[in-house]
Amino acid sequence: MIIVASLLMGLAFGETFDVFVSPMRIIDQTTSGRVSINHDRNSPFHYTSQYARMAKAPNGTGGYHEIENNYDDIRVYNRDTIELAYSSCDYFIEPLRCSVRNNHYYVESVVTLNDDQLVVRVTLYDKDGTVINTSSRTDEMEVRWIKQQETTVIQQDGVMGSQTIVHTPKEEMPLKWEIPYRLFQKHVQQATLGLWLGIKID
Repeated sequence: MIIVASLLMGLAFGETFDVFVSPMRIIDQTTSGRVSINHDRNSPFHYTSQYARMAKAPNGTGGYHEIENNYDDIRVYNRDTIELAYSSCDYFIEPLRCSVRNNHYYVESVVTLNDDQLVVRVTLYDKDGTVINTSSRTDEMEVRWIKQQETTVIQQDGVMGSQTIVHTPKEEMPLKWEIPYRLFQKHVQQATLGLWLGIKID
């Protein structure tokens, strides 16, 4: 059994585990058009560089261990560095097709915005262009209603003693207070962490 495991691990030895990470893409589906996103669109690349080593790979005995045990190196690329390893394809236009053509993994990150919610979704494709894992995080707009009714309390002192008069006018329609959702780095970080944590790469 030990000999078989060593042989299986030896097949992968000498290889690198390569991943291309596209910049974060923003899809604005809001009706107001007033949403502004100023985050670093390369943050999924930085977090993938940090978390990709959390993936698991076969250990040759029916179980799994850390992926770096099966590869010489784990290499994570973005648009600025991918040409250093793969220069024969346009990753700006066709990142998934280029990843399949060059036989490596691909991470796509999309932030979708609508009037009520934002969704951060990070997806990992294998060498065949098949989705093998997706992770997401959300944040929602909060709505609070503010009651509009002023109550006047008058305290009067007279011969018969003190008297309290409470004046309550007709209640107005409540005010709607919308607290917008916000995109934080933690949303991208947690989505990327969830993508790699415990995933099994066969």
